Amino acid sequence: MKKRLLIVTGAIVLLIALSTAVFADAPVKLVVNGQMIETDVAPQITGDRVIVPVRWVAEALGAKVEWQGQSRSVLIDMPGLASLQNQVKQLEAALAPAGPQEAVETWARGVKSRNGALQYAVLSPELKEQKRLEFEGMNWVTGTSSPWVESYRIEDKAQGEAEWEYAVSFEFASSTGPAGSYTSIVTARQYGQSWYVSQINDDNYLTEQLKEQVRGFLNKKYGSHYRVEGIELELLSYKAEGTVAEAEFLTKVITVMNCDTPSDWPPQMGRINYLAENQEKLSPEILQVVKDKIEFWDLELRQYIGIPGENNEFLKVTADIDGLGMIKEDTVKLYSEEPEGTYVLVREEDWPAFKTAEELIQMGYDEMRQLAGE
Repeated sequence: MKKRLLIVTGAIVLLIALSTAVFADAPVKLVVNGQMIETDVAPQITGDRVIVPVRWVAEALGAKVEWQGQSRSVLIDMPGLASLQNQVKQLEAALAPAGPQEAVETWARGVKSRNGALQYAVLSPELKEQKRLEFEGMNWVTGTSSPWVESYRIEDKAQGEAEWEYAVSFEFASSTGPAGSYTSIVTARQYGQSWYVSQINDDNYLTEQLKEQVRGFLNKKYGSHYRVEGIELELLSYKAEGTVAEAEFLTKVITVMNCDTPSDWPPQMGRINYLAENQEKLSPEILQVVKDKIEFWDLELRQYIGIPGENNEFLKVTADIDGLGMIKEDTVKLYSEEPEGTYVLVREEDWPAFKTAEELIQMGYDEMRQLAGE
């Protein structure tokens, strides 16, 4: 008899909607791939488990379910799975590279097109075992939509009897133009009659990814209230230990204040608003103090409006790395160097630069209230 299996892969999502606080009159819902399933036997909660009728779940996933009374067995078969697996196997066999350069070229083409299945097809058995979960986790789509790989170049680096090494240089682009480059050192090894990618060294790519995180942070920090004229990043140190990468940069940002007059600058606007609303209530002495402070900032701001300013700081960035040499963006942390030389975690809520114009106006207003002793 044909062996029947139920195989659930990362592409199949089974959702059981369950709340930890379940009322007696609240039925448990069964949702498979976004579809509500009505069962003849209601799902039940037993202790810390949810019991559901297997036929309804399996059939919702496209499987066939059979009851064998003699052996008292439930047989579950997914008839299309074996055919699909064989189809993938035949496609990978057709893609099997005949030489080392072909293996690396196919892999690079997969990187450029963000095609994880194509990259995976030319990996060695060892790399496939290491990286399958990462590809599945990305739904077989790698890289980012921006910046994207615009082009690549492959150069011989070293060769042996059964192993060749190549330098693959990728050029990136974004909607604003060129977005940097990186070089991967890729090794191809012979397995039987075919060649496969057996090792990928992406340190340069990791530093470029970390650099883009710092660049994005600086654009966000200065872009709301200044016009960013240029950003320069100098890599001071880099290390990758286990699944964590870390880099330190000396940054230089050229900015111009995004206002035409001192009264357009949000904090100064708040100070002026306070004076306009409260000057009739203030004593002559306090009124003069407030006016003096506004005049001080007026003169101070006039020195910088329309004139490019240079902002320098040391920043450190850390991030977790996935099995494909990509940083996990939700793990990125940025640290700013304090005057005494120690790094502290950047918390955007603590930095005025990340506040909205309305928040800065309120800060200027509150500054005057405090000055007036309110």
